[in-house]
Amino acid sequence: MNLRKKAETSAAAAEEKVCLLDRKLSSVSESIEREKSHLGNELEQLKSESKFSVTKISKNLERMEFGATNAEKESVLLKEQLEELRKRLDMEAEVHEARKLKSSHENIELLKEKGWREKAESELLKLAVLQGDMENLENELSVWKSMVKDIPGASCADDVPPKFAALQREVLDSMTKVGEIQAQLKQMEVALDTAELEKRKAENDAVLAKEKAESSKSEIKRIELKISLQLASVIEERDRLKNVIEDFTKQKSVESASLAKKENCIKELESSLSDEKDVNIRQRNEIKFLNEKLNNEAKRIKSLEREGDRLRSEIALLESKLGDGDYSSANTKVLRMVNTLGVEHEAKQTIEALQNELQKTKEQLLAVQELKGQSGTRQFLLIGSLFSEGHAVNSLDISLNISLRAVSGGAVGVCCWHFFNSIFTKCEIVMDDHQRPDGIPVTRFMLQSIYAQSDDEKLGFEYESGNTNILVRCRVLILRALGWLKHETDLLPSISTCMQCLCALVRCIASIVEIFIRRMNSIPAFTANLTVESFNKRTLS
Repeated sequence: MNLRKKAETSAAAAEEKVCLLDRKLSSVSESIEREKSHLGNELEQLKSESKFSVTKISKNLERMEFGATNAEKESVLLKEQLEELRKRLDMEAEVHEARKLKSSHENIELLKEKGWREKAESELLKLAVLQGDMENLENELSVWKSMVKDIPGASCADDVPPKFAALQREVLDSMTKVGEIQAQLKQMEVALDTAELEKRKAENDAVLAKEKAESSKSEIKRIELKISLQLASVIEERDRLKNVIEDFTKQKSVESASLAKKENCIKELESSLSDEKDVNIRQRNEIKFLNEKLNNEAKRIKSLEREGDRLRSEIALLESKLGDGDYSSANTKVLRMVNTLGVEHEAKQTIEALQNELQKTKEQLLAVQELKGQSGTRQFLLIGSLFSEGHAVNSLDISLNISLRAVSGGAVGVCCWHFFNSIFTKCEIVMDDHQRPDGIPVTRFMLQSIYAQSDDEKLGFEYESGNTNILVRCRVLILRALGWLKHETDLLPSISTCMQCLCALVRCIASIVEIFIRRMNSIPAFTANLTVESFNKRTLS
């Protein structure tokens, strides 16, 4: 009895170690992936930094070349601007001369118009004078008429014509004298007018000449100031260009020195990159060696798995020969085992074999951990090693089940063995998608063994928005086993150990399913993986 308890405790410890190994496997794989991504990021960062330095140097060179070409273009543009300024000054001088000619021509026309206006005014004055003369003549005629009437010696009309003729002669003589006098006066007035016009013209010419002289002086001063300012700006621009050229030559010399330094830096970076490449090559060679080692270990684990499948098939054949029962103490057809010395010796051997297998898996885990610092391992090799380790764990679980069946004995051993087989052996996957009343999509899938005899022996999971939950019927199975075991008073010492195994098994299954779902990122990938594993087991067995 003590040996059986020890075997049960060792089996429970082995089961817990298997769960711990699974967790360590998941943590090691995650740490390896993180290290791989970190090293890849560092390598990409080094590449980007080297590319960035090369592009920066090329951009600096291009910027300096552009600066030199821009300085040359600016000097050419300044020369063109000087020529344009000279042409503009010549054109402005020509325009000024044309304006002067135009102003003189306008002055001549103004003088002509002024003469015409003065002539018209003089003619109007003459007209007024003539009108006044006509009125005077009319008055004189009226006076003469009255005088004719009052002419002495003109007693009749016949006396009037000779008197009138004599008077006409006198009048004509006086008129001729008056005409001569008026002609002399007119000549004198015309001479005065011409003298005044000449005087005004001379005054206007003098004023215009003064204005022209002043304007020409101011224009000459303005042109001189403009030319002096332009010359000063040109001189300043020339000095600035000289300073720019000197600065450019100095900067070019400094940049040539900096370029030499940058070239040295680039050479150092290239040498460091070559060293990194050599290190990467050595690491790849080490990784290839480790991959070969992993492949050999995987082949060995597959051979062990084939052996486990063969043992499983033999066990199934033995169960079929024994017959199916309801696993109760009254109706079961399975023979009860007796604790003999041979059985105890066989239990010790199985425990030692389990310890050896666990030691081998620990060594394989250490070999996987050695890959943690390497950056070039491939993901599919890690996944392959993970599945290989999972197969090894399955084979250990099968050995554990065999040991439980051999050590526990009776209905308890058969129940645990049947439950373990319903979980770890060949499974059928039933998947169902549905929605809850609140509209949240839920995926439910069942893992049903070919040895399961009722719906209560199905292992069910629900996947909802990233969370995995075990269905109640797995817990119902455990509670049903507990309720049945309470009635078996002769098996009470082994009840606690078996139920601890069952609870640990359910927790382990839940953690494994959750790890697979998180790693595969979807339930279809997980179910497809399980289908492939089931197919491999069936074909290999």
